[in-house]
Amino acid sequence: MTSKQTVLRWFTGLAGVGLVLGCLVAANAVLSSLRIRADLTEDKLYTLSQGTDEVLAGLDRVVTLKFYASRDLASLPIPLKNYMQQVADLLREYEMRGHGKLVLEVYDPKPDSDEEEWAQKYGVAGRPIDRMSGENLYFGLVAVAGIQEATLPFIAPAMEDRLEYEITRLIDEVSRSAKPKLGVLSPLEILPGAASPMMRQRSANPGWMFGQELQRQYDVIKLTPTLTEIPEEIDTLVVIHPKNFPDTLLFALDQFVLRGGRLLAFMDPLSMADQEQGSAEQFQMMMGYSSSLSPLLKAWGLSFTDEDVVSDLGSASVVNFGNGMSERLPTWLTLIGDRLNQEDIATSSLNSLMLPFAGAITGTPVEGLTVTPLLQTSKDGALISAMTASQAGVEKMRNAKPMGVMDLAVRVQGTFPTAFPDGAPGTNEVAKLLTQSEVPGVVILVGDVDVIYDRYAVRTMNVFGQTLYEPMNDNIALGMNLVEQITGSDALVGLRSRRLVERPFTRVIELQNEAQLRWQEEELNLVTSLQETQQRINELQRTQAGSADQQLIITPEMQQELEAFRDKRFEIQKQLKDVRKNLVRDIEQLGTRVKAINMALMPALVALFGVVHGVRRRRKALRSAGPLRESHS
Repeated sequence: MTSKQTVLRWFTGLAGVGLVLGCLVAANAVLSSLRIRADLTEDKLYTLSQGTDEVLAGLDRVVTLKFYASRDLASLPIPLKNYMQQVADLLREYEMRGHGKLVLEVYDPKPDSDEEEWAQKYGVAGRPIDRMSGENLYFGLVAVAGIQEATLPFIAPAMEDRLEYEITRLIDEVSRSAKPKLGVLSPLEILPGAASPMMRQRSANPGWMFGQELQRQYDVIKLTPTLTEIPEEIDTLVVIHPKNFPDTLLFALDQFVLRGGRLLAFMDPLSMADQEQGSAEQFQMMMGYSSSLSPLLKAWGLSFTDEDVVSDLGSASVVNFGNGMSERLPTWLTLIGDRLNQEDIATSSLNSLMLPFAGAITGTPVEGLTVTPLLQTSKDGALISAMTASQAGVEKMRNAKPMGVMDLAVRVQGTFPTAFPDGAPGTNEVAKLLTQSEVPGVVILVGDVDVIYDRYAVRTMNVFGQTLYEPMNDNIALGMNLVEQITGSDALVGLRSRRLVERPFTRVIELQNEAQLRWQEEELNLVTSLQETQQRINELQRTQAGSADQQLIITPEMQQELEAFRDKRFEIQKQLKDVRKNLVRDIEQLGTRVKAINMALMPALVALFGVVHGVRRRRKALRSAGPLRESHS
């Protein structure tokens, strides 16, 4: 092979490489001007759900999202900074999907700036991120539409799996013209107000904590069990302890659901709240403490164990009866982990629930309905008689009926059939009767009333004459989550939680740990210096106290010590800032290198593959052409 052929072959190979790179650059330039996006992340971090698309498509006025993020703080942890960027990217995806009805504004609320003042006015309060520097971290979101405002005060990384739901709920909330109207129907005194003459508590009724929260967040309309029709203005109804409801009221609930109303019902086979707050009349014991919506459930293909209580050894709670007596009760359920639906927005963020003497929702829904379990027992679920459930001792478990996994709370969606095909009870009127849902409906059923009762959900504390509440578990949060979900749009009900897997960047963590050690050492020097200076000032004060002139508080010597300390503190704080800046610089340089590798590695590999493949093909062609040339010659 001549040198001319060798040079030609190399030039051909280089030309091929140049052609490949040129094509890549040209394709990048063309595609960069197109609005084409693809979410290639494994967890689909930037792919909005169908429910969110429906909310955005239904916007009838412009909604402005104001994103407040302090991303330039020197002491800001890199993982949090990356999370802020992830939230910003997700919000830009929202803006693009909004088709002009959604506007994103990004602010960095620096100290003493107008942005910081507006953030505070909206309720996005700064959180101290470093006690030495005094820097405040702002990381919140505000939605504004006309005079309507809604705020996420702080977007914690812990809420990452429900972030899309929170943002979409914020948009849906401000796009409404007023607070949602919420009907509350119960024989118990759930809402604050004057006590009923039929109740044991005759003084003013403070209501349940759950009822107080409902009145704070919604336009609540109190309904009585004597009504025969649900007012048209009510779209969402919360029924708590539907005990011995007459057929006329059940018919009203049936037609309410069929016309598109949303129903959240708390039923119970043995309500402790009813025992404690119910009527003092003797016939109360004869009526029992159970409640259900059996005629409606039967029409939907479901049933409720209002005569049996759920027992679950896998969820048993240790209950203290006083006098040193305690017992592990399998009928007093503590639900954690996989007992709570980890894919549903209403339950995915909860950690622990307590359900005393709950009932199970069983059956197979009729055609047109789907059931989503929200709370379940373990595989050790069983049923025992409600009459013997509250008795002490283990004898009550002798006749338990094993049932396996049972549903304690479910969401039912779809087309509901009527439970009264023959018309309203006591009449022959069928003209106005709805036989099935006019639009797909939603009903949430919970097999326990006491889950939202104060005694099993909150602790009360009296501080200077004011009653304060401290959550014992996530019971109230469950109730409010269910109400929030069912009062939102149909799209919000369908949203699911994102279960994300954390993938730590080990090299970044190593850099943080190294800087943290240096930081702690410098901080220890500052604290030691502070203690030594304070000790010196105390000695000077003791000396001054023994002198004749005790009116002088700060001597020139003490003033000199204080000035020296201030100077030293300033220097050490400066060193601390340098340590943080170096940390941020090292990690950002590492991120830049990784980004460069990610961007350049694949094109380089493609080009290299093309060169190697081209050289191999040319060599193969030359080998096969060599004998032909010899034979021809």
